[in-house]
Amino acid sequence: MAMPVEQEVHHLGEQVARLLAENTHLKAQLAEVLALVGTLRGTIEKQQSHIAKLVKMTYGRSSERVEGPTLFDGLEAEPTPVTEAIPAPAEELVPKRKGHGRKPNSAHLPRKREEIDLAEAEKACPCCSAIRVKIGETVCERLDYTPSSIFVRAIARPTYACRTCELAARDPQFAKAALPMEPVPKSGVGAGLLAQVIVSKYVDHLPLYRQEAIFGRQGWPVSRTRLCDLTARCGTLLEPLYRAMIARLTRSFAIHADESPVQLLKPDRSAYAWLYLGDAANPYTVFNFTPGRGEEHPAKFLAGYQGFVHADGYTGYNVIHGSGARHLGCWAHVRRKFVEAQESSPAQASRALAYIRTLYAVEREIADKMLTGDNVVHLRRTRAGPILKAFGEWLEEEHRTALPKSPFGQAVSYARNQWPTLSRYLEDARFTIDNNVAERAVRPLAVGRRNWLFVGGDGGLPTASVLMSLCASAKRHGLNPWAYFTDLLNQLADKPADVNHLLPDVWANRHGTINQPTRC
Repeated sequence: MAMPVEQEVHHLGEQVARLLAENTHLKAQLAEVLALVGTLRGTIEKQQSHIAKLVKMTYGRSSERVEGPTLFDGLEAEPTPVTEAIPAPAEELVPKRKGHGRKPNSAHLPRKREEIDLAEAEKACPCCSAIRVKIGETVCERLDYTPSSIFVRAIARPTYACRTCELAARDPQFAKAALPMEPVPKSGVGAGLLAQVIVSKYVDHLPLYRQEAIFGRQGWPVSRTRLCDLTARCGTLLEPLYRAMIARLTRSFAIHADESPVQLLKPDRSAYAWLYLGDAANPYTVFNFTPGRGEEHPAKFLAGYQGFVHADGYTGYNVIHGSGARHLGCWAHVRRKFVEAQESSPAQASRALAYIRTLYAVEREIADKMLTGDNVVHLRRTRAGPILKAFGEWLEEEHRTALPKSPFGQAVSYARNQWPTLSRYLEDARFTIDNNVAERAVRPLAVGRRNWLFVGGDGGLPTASVLMSLCASAKRHGLNPWAYFTDLLNQLADKPADVNHLLPDVWANRHGTINQPTRC
């Protein structure tokens, strides 16, 4: 029996409605699946980038130098005016070869003369048996080594008395010379040995347990607990000089800042070493070890500072920039972000790196021509300024299409967020394009951290701040650290009211250096 038309239409309508509902549901499921695929794809790209970064850190080269073209490549050099020159006599140009081979022994090293002479029988002439006379000598130098040694300073102070007063039954008026003050009172340890402990740990990165073994072999059975106590008391003695360095540092026109983690033993957590580099007029390298990485630490250290601060994009420095100091960005950190993005976005990252290489090419030109002052500013504005403008416009275009969580998207966002601080170096010749000088200065801390592993506790942070700062500043000025610390400890034992004559740069002018000062 045939179904009535009305019922058939109603049945077909129900089927259509059911199909439409299923279609809507399937579309929703498809959208959900596509969204999940996009999320998973982003996660996979992020994990692949992270794996590639770890592989590079483990097996790749540590240098961030990126070879490649700049935007100046292919451009003709600026024409130079042709001037009529007086012809000079022709000279044969001999190319100077780069020195190689063994270097001569240093002239300042002490010499111990040893003479090897002929036996008396060998001095007879084999021809006529007459005794040969000395007409000269040949000196051959060989480097040798005498192990360091510990000795006891027996300080004798004669005592004097008045015999006349003694015979007259009066006070004999005893007298003797005053005993020199000890850097660490009642320790029985001299300044030279204390300086050796400090330099061994903070310059040569020898932990105290190794020094304990070394001193034991040399005849001083000292415990590392006592070495730690002596080091802490030296830090307290040297603190006035550390405060003087901070006072001078905060007068700098521009300061370089960086931070690096260190491990605390008690309690077991991370502390941070904040590094601050003064300018040429205030040439000090100052560390401030703190129990955390919060913004309150740089805010307290640089309270009242109104100059410029070279730093990366870490938000802990924002409080400094908000209180008067102006931020100078770091192009090396921007370059690092795009280097990390090369695996996932090679074409775009390479384009960004070409812009950055061009900016550094301008800085190399400045260095090669040894430009200063207004000449630096002029060259930066005329050569680097247009590149910065083009790079900024390119970043805005890429920001619209780059995935925010991809390595390339994060690099673009970092550069855009830091852009006002990245272009500020054009304004003054005293500014630098990056903060690499601070990263180089903090590198010895990483070497020491791998050796002494941790700082004993919160109480050891001030000691580390003082001694690391003085060691780094002595290295910056090319000083002999042992001689410098020995003199400091001897003079500060008398508690002088003024310590400015002991600052590293002043001390270097009076006593000289043994190495070229570190470039900053």
